[in-house]
Amino acid sequence: MMEVCPLTGFYSPAQRARFYAATGRRESVRTFQCAPDAAQKSALSYAAARVCLPGCRIEMSDCEDKKLYRTVPFVDTIIGTERYAALIADEKAPHAAACLGISGEAFALEAVALGLGTCWVTGTYRRRAVDVRLQTGERLMGVMALGVPAEGSRGERRRKSLQAMCTGKPEDWPLWAYSAAECVRIAPSAMNLQPWKMNYAGRTLQLLRTGLGAHELDMGIAMLHMSLGAQEKEHVVFWGEGQTAATLLAEDRE
Repeated sequence: MMEVCPLTGFYSPAQRARFYAATGRRESVRTFQCAPDAAQKSALSYAAARVCLPGCRIEMSDCEDKKLYRTVPFVDTIIGTERYAALIADEKAPHAAACLGISGEAFALEAVALGLGTCWVTGTYRRRAVDVRLQTGERLMGVMALGVPAEGSRGERRRKSLQAMCTGKPEDWPLWAYSAAECVRIAPSAMNLQPWKMNYAGRTLQLLRTGLGAHELDMGIAMLHMSLGAQEKEHVVFWGEGQTAATLLAEDRE
């Protein structure tokens, strides 16, 4: 018996439509012109409380960018914003990291819908500079830079072709499955490795792990994109086992 992912039915149709519309505009921003304004901060605080799956928490705070973010060779340093979100998970919760990937990406898409830019940061930040208090059993798994993108900071997204990410011919799949796969294709991932493949059979679309870069946060991000890409097609998302990260089962009502 496959285990249902709490992503199934968690977000309202209005949230899903807003998230999906933002996926095409979402990109990693590292140069900002300023932090979110008061209205955007208020909207983000409200969103942070609504998008988190059980066992996940997002807490926003102010910072000095030079103190929070490290300078790393060959990686653009995050500059120009003093607002960030801490991404926190209860390590005892089932599938904690993947659920945080789902929740964090939903939060990022809310930010994009508000006209803001975001950037997932899981390694190039100083944990001591994160001003949040962790509860027993919680783990800080990363931060997200938030702010108004600087002019010219949006570049072309480098992504693999859909054919390279799928087994079989995605152009022959049902429209919902093709759309779901395409939405996974544009999802962010650490170092832009896109560590997944997809396979369609029957009424199911499988998300498969590939390579050593298949971190659970990345899998959660891809799971949300897969579900959003199915759009109005009724479906259930199941946790996977082994190389299968998740399975999306479409429900036919005819």
